[in-house]
Amino acid sequence: MAPAGTSMARADEALRRIAFFGGGTGGHLTPGVAVAERARDRFPGLEAVFFCTRRPVEKLILEGAGFSLSSLDLAVPRGARGWMRFALGLPRAARQVRAVLRRGCDAGIGLGGYASLPGIIAARREGVPVVLLEQNRIPGRVNRLLSGLVSAVSCPFPQVADALRGRREVTGNPVRRSVREAAAQRRGRARGPGGRRRVLVVGGSQGARGLNGALMGALPALSQFREKIEWIHVSGSADKEAMEECYRQGGWEALVMSYSSDLPRWMADSDLVIARAGGTTLAELTVLGVPAVLVPYPHHADRHQLHNARTLVEAGGAVLLDELELGASSLERVFREILFSPERLRCMEQAALSLGRPEAADAVINLLLEVRRPCRQDSGFSS
Repeated sequence: MAPAGTSMARADEALRRIAFFGGGTGGHLTPGVAVAERARDRFPGLEAVFFCTRRPVEKLILEGAGFSLSSLDLAVPRGARGWMRFALGLPRAARQVRAVLRRGCDAGIGLGGYASLPGIIAARREGVPVVLLEQNRIPGRVNRLLSGLVSAVSCPFPQVADALRGRREVTGNPVRRSVREAAAQRRGRARGPGGRRRVLVVGGSQGARGLNGALMGALPALSQFREKIEWIHVSGSADKEAMEECYRQGGWEALVMSYSSDLPRWMADSDLVIARAGGTTLAELTVLGVPAVLVPYPHHADRHQLHNARTLVEAGGAVLLDELELGASSLERVFREILFSPERLRCMEQAALSLGRPEAADAVINLLLEVRRPCRQDSGFSS
């Protein structure tokens, strides 16, 4: 197996074509992009195709990355009718994937969630080895179901491996090149004891209504910090105008965006991040070493974001707030005890960095090299 960080490989061990199955959210998709980027660095000319749903966030993330996107017509399996439509569309989607895989493919990667199912089914039918990427401390339903039927599962923590079957490797969560580059820039960042502190609010690739509402309710009572804090707020499109108006009326210095493709840079240039606790978000925060206030999404049945958050909180790199607790009093306490305490910020930064796995994409690629099959000499994905 090639060691982590390898940039060149012998011709007989190179990866030439990889298929990625799944999407729907940035949390599922960006680890796949991280692996595809790093694989292309190590194996120039590598082809990658992403089989995704038709959600707009997929185009936002993949646009300009140089990878192929094949959209599958899959209903969201929500409620009895949604599950029925999903089940009826599954065979058609799997046939669509198989038609592409037959042109030749070294390996596939399952990105998690319902959108990965047709690709994994198709790969199994075509004899293409598959590695599942699990991003969370509580494994997702699809990965739990299929872990014993694929070649291997890439896990972020040892506890995750214990909850799955088959071959499991603890690799960490892959992070994109832009995160690693931003981490290097952050190490050279200097901010003195004076001046404004920068707080970034981000709820994920599509924003978070709960975070937005809590901030709008809290800001009027935090006016004593108006000259001390500047905000970067990724709000999602639905709340962007209301969020901008709230900051404007309060006299705050703030930049509000519906979406940012340059989020790692904003994270790296922030003193504190207020965020959800998806596995991908935490992987990026720990590679960057940014102190965080984590507000787990409260409506998942398994509360996996709460379990994700506890990993970083227990290490000392973040504090945990329930969404119902996120308000003026809790933020005032966070600002006084953390944001304007340089020593506390330094300690939290080092604690976060202790969990970072910047080499995770290489570890996943090394796993693919172990399970890959020889690729047929033919036209490839792009034909």
